[in-house]
Amino acid sequence: MELLVLGTGAAAPGPGQGCSGYLVTEGATRLLLDCGSGVVSRLREAGEWEKLTVLLLTHLHADHCLDLFCLYYSRKYAKGKSFAALPVFLPPGETDRLARLSEVLRVEPNSLLHEVFEVSEYDPAGLQVGELWLRFARTDHPVPTYAVRVEGRKASLVYSSDTAPTANLEELATGCDLLLSEATLSQEDFVPERRLHLTPGLAAEVARRAGVRQLLLTHLWPDYSRQEMLEQAQRVFPATELAEELRRYGIPQGEEE
Repeated sequence: MELLVLGTGAAAPGPGQGCSGYLVTEGATRLLLDCGSGVVSRLREAGEWEKLTVLLLTHLHADHCLDLFCLYYSRKYAKGKSFAALPVFLPPGETDRLARLSEVLRVEPNSLLHEVFEVSEYDPAGLQVGELWLRFARTDHPVPTYAVRVEGRKASLVYSSDTAPTANLEELATGCDLLLSEATLSQEDFVPERRLHLTPGLAAEVARRAGVRQLLLTHLWPDYSRQEMLEQAQRVFPATELAEELRRYGIPQGEEE
């Protein structure tokens, strides 16, 4: 299994960043987890734009889904290329919301949902996509949001999406090879009563208690010192790195990248 990081920014990305987007590859399966601003450009830069086989959105906040519309136009009007409808999976109950969003952006909903994309909602109990098996856990976030566990033949990855501290994420991540976790806030800016995001220390606590092999931090607010954020996590869970855009990570760590 391989992870290609396409965007690491939080709600407002910093210079040279994209927002949330992560490509997981297993054999011929290329699963894109989230499609925030800048992800389509990164896919092209990495030579992966034409190879997508499935897209899954963890929730419909703009920094996780807005480049879906760029992907729509890039596939609909591709010169000299013809694409089959791309399977797109949404959280339960969110298809109508996506249709309304497409209307606001003056994209004809039928073309978006049925011609360029083949949109459906995933069952949180589990989903098979190509050579990957997915399981989900509802996170603690203001809109319907799901963390996802991706299991291949020999490796497993858990993507936290956005969440406040929740036992659901720890349970989903138990024993996984790589936890890709948001760490949006510094400890100084974390307010327990505002159930929005994790800090690096909280993400590291999840990794430690869940017994994961490796922690990769992403979705960091750009105004923070990345080194300080990394050190906050490493004090709790030493096997922590910061996600780097356009880097490919072999899973488990140590496999060819």
